[in-house]
Amino acid sequence: GSRAGHGSRMSAPMMANVADTLATMQGPDLYWEEIGPLQDPPKEESDFKEYDTFSTFLAACQQHGVDLTQPDITVLAPGNVACEQFSAVAGPLTKAVCEYHVIKGVVNKDSLGSADLTTVEGSTITYRRMFRKDFLDNAFCGQPSSPPRTSYCANVKADNGLIHGLNEVIYPGWSESSGGYGSGGGAAPPAENG
Repeated sequence: GSRAGHGSRMSAPMMANVADTLATMQGPDLYWEEIGPLQDPPKEESDFKEYDTFSTFLAACQQHGVDLTQPDITVLAPGNVACEQFSAVAGPLTKAVCEYHVIKGVVNKDSLGSADLTTVEGSTITYRRMFRKDFLDNAFCGQPSSPPRTSYCANVKADNGLIHGLNEVIYPGWSESSGGYGSGGGAAPPAENG
């Protein structure tokens, strides 16, 4: 491998594209939380349960023809738990929602605050730094944590770009002032016509 302090060397063939990388990598780490003591045998709330995966997001992208193999993209990947929580309020992931998770260009986590966050969907994601976290609209991005808090990946390299993990699904039209889903206002995002 490469030694710390040296830049990564590009060599071909490298790895896999974003779609293949997401299909095989471990998602966010999940813990038993409040249902732990209810298990047989009982578990601590902070006991590791399992790794989430990205299969819901990948299936939605595939269903809607959102290309995660195109060159020079940054994919903001919500795990299955985040997708389930979003779908319970707003319905299944639409093409626009999937495309909104794909930034045109390769953006390192450290550059999120200064980079152009225009998505394949056409809208631009809002970056905010709050609570020692990097927020993209309503979600936080690439956040390492200690159990029982879930960690989200950042700067996962793929042949055609980078992957950052999100704790929530983001969607076009979100704004901090709208009180939309994820801001604490409880309103669901607008339904897509079609």
